[in-house]
Amino acid sequence: MWDERFSKEEYAYGKDPNAWLKEMISKIEIGDLALFPADGEGRNAVWAATMGWKSEVFDLSIEGKRKCRLLAEENGVEVHYEIDDLEVRNFPSLKYDLIACSWFHTPSEIRKEHMPRMLHSLKKGGHFIMEGYHKLQMNMSSGGPKSLDLLFDENEVLAELIGKKSPDMEILHSEHCQTELDESDLHRGLAEVVRIHLRRA
Repeated sequence: MWDERFSKEEYAYGKDPNAWLKEMISKIEIGDLALFPADGEGRNAVWAATMGWKSEVFDLSIEGKRKCRLLAEENGVEVHYEIDDLEVRNFPSLKYDLIACSWFHTPSEIRKEHMPRMLHSLKKGGHFIMEGYHKLQMNMSSGGPKSLDLLFDENEVLAELIGKKSPDMEILHSEHCQTELDESDLHRGLAEVVRIHLRRA
């Protein structure tokens, strides 16, 4: 599905970064290495690279990797992109200064087991920033999966990310809110979202 979506000439979600990720990342000090999981055509990773981050992406889509390379060339930057899966990817400890993702929706059982594993690759003081669709998005027409299991509940996600597996994560921002999306025809209109910003103590 993702290869089919990303194979077209136009960029499925546009070339600009996710607005909330851009806002939050712009507020933190630029570090060395940033990971953008499931970044598709690379719009967030490419923008971060233009700001001075060394950007890495992992995603399932070969077409996404191709489009990310084109976007990076267009912007005069480099992005390291690997075809990989959250379930099987190796996450070295203390590697990243930043992990940021938008609309990274996986089955809840996969998320519960492997998202905390991914967060362990943050350095001390490193940031995790995410935006995803809330469960109330089921009733909206502005994008997102049509499965409650793939959608987020703020408190559930926080419990998974900063529970016993990750006791050293500090909450800097957490909310469920409505926002007006304008990323492409796939993400446009009023949406119910969850926004989380954590820092590893």
